[in-house]
Order: sequence, then C-alpha cells, then structure tokens
Amino acid sequence: MSRRERAEDGLTSGPIPVLVRRIAVPSATAMAAQTVFNVTNSYWAGTWSTEALAALATAFPIFFTIIAATFGFSQGTAALLAHALGAGRPQEARRLWAHALGLALLAGLVLGGAGVLVAPALAGVLGARGTVLDLAILYLVPIFAMAPLFLLAAVTNAALTANGDSRSLRDAVLAATLLNAGLVPVLMYGLGGVPGLGIAGIAASHLLVQTGQLAWLALRASRTPIATGLGRALREPDRRLAGRILAQVVPNTLTLMTTGIGLAIVTGFVGRYGAAAVAGYGVALRIEQLVLLPALGLNAATVALVGQNLGAGRIDRVRAAAAATLGTGVVLMALGGVLVFFLRRPLLALFSDDPAVLSLGALYLGFAVLAFPAYAIVVLGAGVLQGLRRPVPALLVGTGRHLLAPPLVLWSLDVGLGLGFVGIALAVPAVTWAGALASGLLVLRFLPRPSDQAAAR
Repeated sequence: MSRRERAEDGLTSGPIPVLVRRIAVPSATAMAAQTVFNVTNSYWAGTWSTEALAALATAFPIFFTIIAATFGFSQGTAALLAHALGAGRPQEARRLWAHALGLALLAGLVLGGAGVLVAPALAGVLGARGTVLDLAILYLVPIFAMAPLFLLAAVTNAALTANGDSRSLRDAVLAATLLNAGLVPVLMYGLGGVPGLGIAGIAASHLLVQTGQLAWLALRASRTPIATGLGRALREPDRRLAGRILAQVVPNTLTLMTTGIGLAIVTGFVGRYGAAAVAGYGVALRIEQLVLLPALGLNAATVALVGQNLGAGRIDRVRAAAAATLGTGVVLMALGGVLVFFLRRPLLALFSDDPAVLSLGALYLGFAVLAFPAYAIVVLGAGVLQGLRRPVPALLVGTGRHLLAPPLVLWSLDVGLGLGFVGIALAVPAVTWAGALASGLLVLRFLPRPSDQAAAR
C-alpha cells in the first residue's frame, strides 16, 4: 500500500467497501496460490511413485498441526495488533509483536522437536506401512524441523495484516509457488551436479521457499511503524503480554484443529461406502475449498477492520465492517453454490473419469451447495469474533460443528434412518447451518452497540 493510500484510506477512516476489497482480494489470491503450491507437490509426488503420493496424503493430517498453529498465531496476533494500532498505541503493538515473535519461535521449536520424534508413530497409526511409511518419514522430518519458519512467518505477516497489508503475503506466496514448481522436480530427480533426493526433495524445496517467504515478509514488516525499536522490545519480556497473546492464539489454533478432526469424522462415515465414495468426497472437498477462497480472503479483511476500529472506538465502523464482509460473503458463496450445482459434473470430471466417483461426488455436491452461504457465516462470524478479541466463542462453535454434532447427525441420517450416502450428503448442510446459526447469534451477542463507545477501548 502506498503512502497516499494509507493516508486516504486508513482502516479507521477510509471507505469500508474499498478497504474490504483492497484486503480481501490479495488475501484470496494468496490462498489460491497456496492451493496451487500443494497441488504441485502432489503432482510431482505422483510422478515418483504411487507410494510417494500415498505418503504425502498420509503426512497431511500430521502436517495439519503446523497449519493449525500457524493459523492460531496469525489470527490471534493480528487481532491484538489491530486493536492496539486502532487505539493509537503503537508502542503497545510493538511490544505485543515482539512477544508474539518470541512465543512463535519457542512454539515452533517445541512443535518441531515433538513432530520429529512422534511423526513415524503417527504415520503408522494412520495406516502407513513399508515403503509408504519410509517415504512419509522422509517428508515429515524436515517439514517439522522447519516448524519455527512457518510460525515466525505467520507472526511477521500478522503485523502486515493488522496494518491492512495483504499484498505482501500475496506476492510472497505467488513467488513461492512459482519457485517451488521449478525446484521440486530438480531436487527430486537431480540435475547436473544436484543429486536427486526423491520425496525428500519436496520438503527441501519447501524449506528453501519458506525461508525466502519469511525473509520477504520480514523486509516488508520492517517498514511498518511498529518495527521501530523492535529490538529493545524483544529484550523486555513481560508475562502479562505473553498471557494476552496465548489467550488469543491457543483458542484459534484449537478451532482449526477441530476442522481437521471433523473432516476425519465425515471421511470415516464416507469410507463405509468404498474407495469410490472416498474419492468422490475428496474431489468434492477440493471444489468446495476453491469456492470458499473469497470468504477466506474476506476473513482477513474482517479481522483487520474490526480490530482496528474497535481499538479506535469507532463502533459504527466495527458494525459496518462486520455487515459488509458477512453480507458480501453470503452473496458470493450463494452465487458459487448455484454455479457449482449446475457445473458439478464437469468440475468433478477435471479430477477423475471414474463413473462411480463422478456419480457419488455429484450426489454429495448436489446437497453440499446448500451449505455454502452457511460456510460464509461461520468463517466470517469467526473473523468478527477474532477481531473483537473473543476467540473462545468461535472455538465453541467449531467444537460443536466439527466434534459434537457430526457423529450424532451422521449416524442418525446414515444409519438410523437408513439413508446411506444420501444421509451423509444431507448431514453436512444440516450441521453447517446449525453452526452458522450459533455463529450468527454469538456475533449479535458480542458485537458492540453504538452505546458501547466507552467499552470499546
């Protein structure tokens, strides 16, 4: 963002629709690029061997622990920094950022060490055996060893997000995706004097591009006002500030963890109907994730706008930002649902030509599109709550939607009523809308009213 843009379109003064678009579009672009990054790795793993592709698939649920921690540190830190900046307290924001960086480094070292030790056992629990297990370990060990890089990058980017800058992350992820696409085949198969590393080459490429991504984000963050005097803030530990950060980070991390567990529960029910059902469900999830990108981009805008305007005591803008992002998200997801409903078979055919996969995937998506507007309410409702520095209610919604409700509803429709795979397809929108209702009620409960000006600070 240019100096002129910052002056005319500050998060506490500029036109909210313009600010939402400015933050959300680059953020969604970054997430789309990250999806391409992951697909690229899967593609090259498949060229190595079927066992390598299976190893990467096995490793993902274990790697998800790093993703969850990254999300927790990113969202939690951004919310706190945005509030402090909006309140006109840059020194507090600087000290919070310094403590978040320290905690991220510590958490990364602990998570990385634990991951290196237990990854083989976890891969075995997930069913990896023989060559698949060996390859999964070759990939996971270096990935966990670089855990501090992921968490430090998340906290570094949080300072940018809190200032309304989502372009730096977009540029970093786009560059990382392009670089990774060229590095992976070279490091896997070797070229010239570079020896081939096999599946470990995917992890090595990830290490290199993640290092570059962190360096770029650090350079951009060093130009923000809160970077001035950061070194001194790093040398002044404060347990109270550390506690405030953890109070935001831990619930956000656990919220995303519930998502992974919820997907595993649904997959378990789907698995009762065979490999084609699992494949159809898996492909349908990829399509859902692509449609969800705009809502995820809007989430970044929601946290920044709600956080800064809450800190500034601009309750009118807090409410306007929440209404703008929620309304936009619901409309976009509803339109996406209509498109997916009518195009679901051609979209599924891009991923598989198996008639059984196409049939079951189309059946699932035909019902799942009903949940698309509800996804927007859940995702953006969580963004509002995070911006209000209230991550625990979002965790409660996630716990209910992913851990408590799915087993009961899935069993009732699938087994109890005997609806089979159709029951599973019906259960997803039913549970999602219940979560959306709970999320909406919590937003209404905690969203400050115009009379709450004094309580905003």
